[in-house]
Amino acid sequence: MKNGKFTGTIIRMQYVPRWSEFAPRFEDSAASHSFRCAAISILVGIIEEKLLGNPVDRLQLLSRSLWADLRNTGTGSIKHVTKKDSIVAEHIAALELEISKDIVSYLSRSLQPFAYDYIVHPQDDSYVGRLVNAIDTFDALIYCHREAEYDSNPFFKAKYKELLDKASATKIPSMKWLIDEYNKKAEIYEFLGYILNLDTVKRWNGSFNLVPDNDATHSFRAASLALFNGLLERERFGVRSFDLFRLVAKTVLHDLPEIVSGDVVSNFKHTSPEMSKAFERYERETAESMIGKLPAFFHDDLLDFMVDSKSSDYEGEMVDIADKLDALIKANLEMRNNPHYGETYYQQLNKIQHNFENPCVIFFLAYILHDLTYANLIK
Repeated sequence: MKNGKFTGTIIRMQYVPRWSEFAPRFEDSAASHSFRCAAISILVGIIEEKLLGNPVDRLQLLSRSLWADLRNTGTGSIKHVTKKDSIVAEHIAALELEISKDIVSYLSRSLQPFAYDYIVHPQDDSYVGRLVNAIDTFDALIYCHREAEYDSNPFFKAKYKELLDKASATKIPSMKWLIDEYNKKAEIYEFLGYILNLDTVKRWNGSFNLVPDNDATHSFRAASLALFNGLLERERFGVRSFDLFRLVAKTVLHDLPEIVSGDVVSNFKHTSPEMSKAFERYERETAESMIGKLPAFFHDDLLDFMVDSKSSDYEGEMVDIADKLDALIKANLEMRNNPHYGETYYQQLNKIQHNFENPCVIFFLAYILHDLTYANLIK
């Protein structure tokens, strides 16, 4: 059991670059990409069920989209053309499979069957697997479109046209609907822009950061922690009074309103009870405004995931836990080389110890935090 090593894999995703050889204007990473794919998968799941009347396993779709690229921490960023080359394609595929299985082996045995499905064969020939593959392509499309719009790099202009042709040829109705709506450059286009640009919202403003962070990479880590914690509580500790899909979806989208409001320093927001209530109302109204522009069939789910992300039920509490555990991880990574974060670390640790007694929190503090701290100190 190496759950701490698995958490380390999640952390390393932000250090795996994407598109870097083409000098993009907006830097990308496997973590940001995985966040976007997870967020898009939530929209696709709603389209499948609410618009098309086609029930899908939304937890499987979301979890596969979130963890499909964990193998890249072992392989690095490999060009698509290289993966498909006849000389090396078979060897790369075999190595990716081996790395994926190795990542699954880090986890507690009770979690491994689920992680195997989400990590080893996320883009199989099943309908969900085809959706995950199509979402991956669609994310590349909107990323290249942003580059083509904001820069003059000919590669991204050509790549966008190539990906648009490929995506437009899809036989999957939900993806066809999404692409058609995106091309209209109206409400769906604007909402997808919120998702795409979340990586421009920097976190920990006012602090000297050796580990860069933004809302997209944070949302990926927090959602991964939420999925891990939810599986742990359900499968190892027998807690079944919560909806795991709802938990992960809430965590993926909990900071999306910050693309409009920005990441306001927590201590400032909570200067007084009046200030806290004012910011709570502002953030709520911001999220409602973002959602209100979308077709009505999106509203119920997205209001739950974005406006009430930290609801008063168990799922909302678990979102708060994942959010605070990620802040603890950030401080843990920084404090070895940055004494300023020592105080932040102990403040975060104190909050968690005094406010939560959930099995996943006790497990994290007893095992995972110890492993992460040891790994950071010996480097």
